[in-house]
Amino acid sequence: MSEENKTNNPQELTLTQLRSMIKNAGYDWVAGETPISRLSDEEQKIRLGLEVPEDEMERIKSVLAKEIKAFAFAPKRDWRDKDGKNWVTTVQDQGGCGSCVAFGTVATIESQARIQYNKPAWDIDLSEADLFFCGAGRKCKKGWWPSYALDYAKSKGISDEKCFPYQDEDIDCTLCSDRADRLLKIGKWHEIINIDQRKQWLDTKGPMVACMAVYSDFFKYKDGVYRHTTGDLAGYHAICCIGYSEEEKCWICKNSWGTGWGNQGFFKIGYGEAEMDTKFAMYGVEEITGTLTPNGEEEDYDWAEHVVIDHNFEANQRVLWAYVKGKWRYQFVSDVQLAGIGNALFEANSVQVWFKGNKISCIRGWKKFS
Repeated sequence: MSEENKTNNPQELTLTQLRSMIKNAGYDWVAGETPISRLSDEEQKIRLGLEVPEDEMERIKSVLAKEIKAFAFAPKRDWRDKDGKNWVTTVQDQGGCGSCVAFGTVATIESQARIQYNKPAWDIDLSEADLFFCGAGRKCKKGWWPSYALDYAKSKGISDEKCFPYQDEDIDCTLCSDRADRLLKIGKWHEIINIDQRKQWLDTKGPMVACMAVYSDFFKYKDGVYRHTTGDLAGYHAICCIGYSEEEKCWICKNSWGTGWGNQGFFKIGYGEAEMDTKFAMYGVEEITGTLTPNGEEEDYDWAEHVVIDHNFEANQRVLWAYVKGKWRYQFVSDVQLAGIGNALFEANSVQVWFKGNKISCIRGWKKFS
């Protein structure tokens, strides 16, 4: 018997049967054996991990039912080829842990960082372990929800992968000692429910965190525009949506099941499929700040238009901000540093700032004496 016709479960469809059903339904997606389809049902389900809060689906569904104004967007967007450049980072593999929310969120933030810094070649690699095990805890078997992950990324930031390497099992939050010097934060995140507004965000701003229902036939996806054809609900999953196509009427997404699944780890899914557009929102991020900067970032300098000291009482943290060359640049400062530069800066007639990316490396106050 050929491999594609083997099945250990009398109730499970063979690949030949599934392909026949796809054809008869008039769909154009390609089914095949994948590293995920070869796993047991239990092992497949643990590779999901979207824990939906009570009443969340009904809340989103009620918003979708309301009439919202139309939004303008291009007929197609794929951030793997925007202006001839790839703004999407490498496909990762979450393995046997329900940490998909962390992977979808990190993928979105990494792309947004490349876009914001205009550095498509930046080999940025943020730590899913930092986000998941420090933000959610030991929840491989339970999962998480995007808004919680985004709140963590906003308040605490996410360090680079080397600071806290990922493992696909429950582990304690163990961060490197210099985490503050190697992280990114998001300034804002937005829940976007309206379908056209999602497309506008994807068109003009960047990828988004997305959620979906996963049915058993999805594990066999290889290529094309997926549409649920057969099989029971396996659970819920978070991914990164990197674009859309009005011609194909689909979303273009990045998964976290490695490059052996799907089309090198990516997939297309029809509008309205898998509850993406009927029960779930998408989430966009912006205003990336942090101590990580693109490789080879050259130091620049100019006169500051504004200088501000920002004190976060809850975190007992101080940040020096300077508005230079049309952007806010920053540096975290200690009490000692603040005492040394505070009065000098605010008594100065003008302030000159050196910076790499958004991070201030040197600041100098000039005072005119009569």
